[in-house]
Amino acid sequence: MRNIRIFMIGWEYPPHISGGLGVACKEIAQNLADAGNEILFLVPKLHGGEESHEGVHLIDINKGWELLSAEEKILLLEKEAEFPEVIAQSLSFSAYQSKFSERALQYATVGEGIANIESSIENLEKIPSLKGGYGSDVFRDIHRYAYFASLIAKKFNPDIIHAHDWMTFPAALSAKHTTGAPVVLHVHATEYDRCGENGNPYIQDIERNSFDSCDAIITVSEYTKNIIRRRYNILQNKIFVAHNGISEHLEAMAPENDVQESGVEDPIVLFLGRITFQKGPNYFIEAAKKVIQEVKNVKFVMAGHGDLYHSMIELAADLGLGKYFHYTGFLNKEEAHKIYGMSTVYIMPSVSEPFGLTALEAMSHNLPVILSNQSGVSEVVSQCIKIDYWDTDALAEKLISFLKHKPLRSEMSSKAKDDALKVTWKETAQKILETYRSIL
Repeated sequence: MRNIRIFMIGWEYPPHISGGLGVACKEIAQNLADAGNEILFLVPKLHGGEESHEGVHLIDINKGWELLSAEEKILLLEKEAEFPEVIAQSLSFSAYQSKFSERALQYATVGEGIANIESSIENLEKIPSLKGGYGSDVFRDIHRYAYFASLIAKKFNPDIIHAHDWMTFPAALSAKHTTGAPVVLHVHATEYDRCGENGNPYIQDIERNSFDSCDAIITVSEYTKNIIRRRYNILQNKIFVAHNGISEHLEAMAPENDVQESGVEDPIVLFLGRITFQKGPNYFIEAAKKVIQEVKNVKFVMAGHGDLYHSMIELAADLGLGKYFHYTGFLNKEEAHKIYGMSTVYIMPSVSEPFGLTALEAMSHNLPVILSNQSGVSEVVSQCIKIDYWDTDALAEKLISFLKHKPLRSEMSSKAKDDALKVTWKETAQKILETYRSIL
């Protein structure tokens, strides 16, 4: 089959990321390009420092603005002025039409917007602001992004449109409206993964309507596929699985794990990830309390940030565990590699984990891993311990065994790296190409 022109739409791209989504997007794009395909990768904002790769062309609103005609620039400004009503109508989603009529989501009046247009038309080099991220403007940004994506898509004339997670789904379907190209929605996490039963109904509406309107859905695991089938009533033959992978370059970056050489006397138990409901940080702390009753010479490291960061610090303090815990905040790639190398055991107690890239990263550093059964990565690795996230007794029991018996740790860690390195992004890209071919 001929090479494919792919219009890929993301929300973040390394090195400016908040979690695993941006890493996965980069690896997928680069491996699809290595297979001979051409990718135009749109993000809201490029912050600088992004890695260049043959066949992957990165673009944001600043670069894309230069591609638009004067008429298109005016049209884009007009659409912004009429936000949210016009965007809601152009996407024709019942969910948008109802939600945008709510006063809480009306960020600007039409009258104020028209005044902005009149001043902006005089200077069409004034580029509209689109910062991406996950702040208070996210709902406004995703619909401004949608119209901008439709204009860029017309310039690229793609064979297929591939969008990553709910923030980009309106953009993908808007681009489909202007180009006629089929849409693949790549689900790295659903709102049910992120928030359980307490999710945002507006985001759930976006996911539901997008799944109904697209041509195919790719999930990062069978686990996530089943959530979409059950929660959104989507037919099984519309959903394809392409597990995440691990970078071929990671092996060279990962030092042999040796806690003694790191200068750390006490064993370190590591939690690395966003400190949010989805990742189960409270179960990590609850298990730690049970471990410390039997093993005193141990340190627990929580690496990452998130909305539960401060409440988890308070929880550990309330349980009398403060002196056993260390909190690093967000770690970049190099810092993450360093903490893996210093650690003794890695724990991933996620409540609902569509995949779990950090488990593969930890295993590639020869770390024994205990992970949640409620995860996608548990489908592709075997040289680890698997428990239910809520069973802190089982988690504590397994962890105590690792801490007390070095031969057990050594046996598990010696097998972990080879197990993890079998799961490659190249294979992920091949699965994605199979999905493309099924709808082209």
